[in-house]
Amino acid sequence: MFQKGLSSIVFFCVVFVNTAWNAAAQAPQELYADGMQAVRQGRYQQALQNLQRAVALQPAYAKAHAAMGTIYLQLGDFPESEKALTLALNINPNLIQAEANLAALYTRTKRLDDAIRVYQNLIRRQPESLQVRLGIASAYQQAERFPEAIEAYLESLKRSPNLAAAMTNLASCYEAVEDDAQAVRYYKAALAVEPNLPMANGNLGAIYQEQGELDKALPLLETAIRQNPQFTAARYRLGLVLTKKREFQRAAAEYQRVIAQKRDHVGAYYNLAQALFRLKKREEGKRAMEAYHRLNEIAQEIDTRERATLMEPSNPIQQYRLGLVYAKYGKMTEAISAFQAALELDANAHYALNGLARLYILQKIQLQDAVTYAEKAFRLSPAPQYLQTLALAHLQTGQREKALKAIYTAIEMEPKNEAFQQTLAQIRESDEKTK
Repeated sequence: MFQKGLSSIVFFCVVFVNTAWNAAAQAPQELYADGMQAVRQGRYQQALQNLQRAVALQPAYAKAHAAMGTIYLQLGDFPESEKALTLALNINPNLIQAEANLAALYTRTKRLDDAIRVYQNLIRRQPESLQVRLGIASAYQQAERFPEAIEAYLESLKRSPNLAAAMTNLASCYEAVEDDAQAVRYYKAALAVEPNLPMANGNLGAIYQEQGELDKALPLLETAIRQNPQFTAARYRLGLVLTKKREFQRAAAEYQRVIAQKRDHVGAYYNLAQALFRLKKREEGKRAMEAYHRLNEIAQEIDTRERATLMEPSNPIQQYRLGLVYAKYGKMTEAISAFQAALELDANAHYALNGLARLYILQKIQLQDAVTYAEKAFRLSPAPQYLQTLALAHLQTGQREKALKAIYTAIEMEPKNEAFQQTLAQIRESDEKTK
């Protein structure tokens, strides 16, 4: 299995709670109906306005809160979605669809244990719901609980035998537990229903490529990238097949496209170099091989840190060090996740608080959290570097006086620190720009 993402399937099945409406409806019900009409027309902001007015008139209107939560979920505003869905369920715990949407939200935000807990409760209440079965299967798969995911997908297929995306994801789970025979079976079944599914074509092609069945692999991989040109993993596998078939010109072109899509793809650089050497393009091959060596060193450094976290999964310092390596090489999403993992292990890990604050500042996201984390880091361990972080966070949030106070204190603690002087200059420069 070379793509861990899920096939496109209605896991995130958001359904709005309908309500009957007639001319005698109360004003909140009219607003709710207008909101639902706006949703059907794709006018989500208008729908939210109507629903907000409805709950302003009737604060305990659970269906309106649930509908708002669903809209926010579709728009990707997860904090507002969770707030609205939770409120709806506090008012009326029997809103099954609102609970399903809350589980979908937990899955989308990688709170997989919470998602599984909610889905398990829903299955007890709605055992025949296909949406719920698919939802818990997806959550199990993302949590890498593959035996349970397999069971859940099989239960889903009992209810909808021709659901190709579910068969694809089931096959992917079988790959994860190294049951290639079952994986091949379900990829083939998925393609019998939907012959052009990129993931099923690509993953089945990868299995055949690994087994050396190149003639079987080639058309599957070609179909995968034809249907999804951004399917980088399938494109790389296609390059490997072409190399084995000694079609070096085509192979080199595919490796170059892989690199265009994923600049740090170590294997693509190595195999591109080999293909170029075969084509007597020595200088180009040497450049590709040099890039491979640079990237391989980076990959090995990251791998060393990742292995350290596996060896000591309860050690927050190892997670923090992993985050530093990710940040060093521009992998900011992974770095943030590593620092967050360190804080899950030790909420008072001041070094991780400071690291996370720094990344938020660099990314210009969650700036108020950056302020909070920097303040807490300094309270826990009064290092002047943490005050510098706090100064930068205040600067990003427009709190100039607080930024100056923090950096002046840091300079008092370490007068010769050039980085602190640079931060002070940055604050003063921002003053000049605002004049």
